[in-house]
Amino acid sequence: NQVDLGNKAPEEWTASMTQALEWIELGLPVLAAEMKMLMQQWVPVGYEPMMHLSCSYQEAVGQAYLTLHPNPFTMMEAMVHEFQHNRVNALWTLEPLLENAFWPLYSSPVRPDPRPLHGVLLAAHAFVPVAELYIKLREAGLERTLTPDTDRRLKTIVEGNHAGMEVVREHGKFTAMGARFFKQLDEMATAHLDAIADIK
Repeated sequence: NQVDLGNKAPEEWTASMTQALEWIELGLPVLAAEMKMLMQQWVPVGYEPMMHLSCSYQEAVGQAYLTLHPNPFTMMEAMVHEFQHNRVNALWTLEPLLENAFWPLYSSPVRPDPRPLHGVLLAAHAFVPVAELYIKLREAGLERTLTPDTDRRLKTIVEGNHAGMEVVREHGKFTAMGARFFKQLDEMATAHLDAIADIK
């Protein structure tokens, strides 16, 4: 991944990411503090107006690659998403969470291709706090989150998280740490179902 500003000024990048971080701090201050402690660099890899790309690697905990996007909520989601991957990558170096993490493959609710349970769990772990962030921002009265579009986005995320958790619940063979990890994540994901009960 080569550094690429996508023909955008550095100030556009910093403004977008600063806005995202401010919302994260407003909604999830503990996560924001952890993010500041763990993340060493965000590497720009271009501009994509119609989609968003990001990635991180277990071999490089503390950094993530991402494209710039005109929707500030997309940037916010991506930064939380990749931070969560970094957290799992750091944890996995201490102890695996699943005994059957990489085989066989299963249907993923967020990807069209079959995925190992490692990928399904990572997706849910990345998006559960995104849902929590939207809920907390709505509770804080952030006007931009009080819209039908955000309602639909939140509902999509929560339902996808629930589907992913069910795949892992049905097929996962957890280590001791993995069982504790899944239990905590599952409690939050289940609570989110109540939060979207009134969204049509």
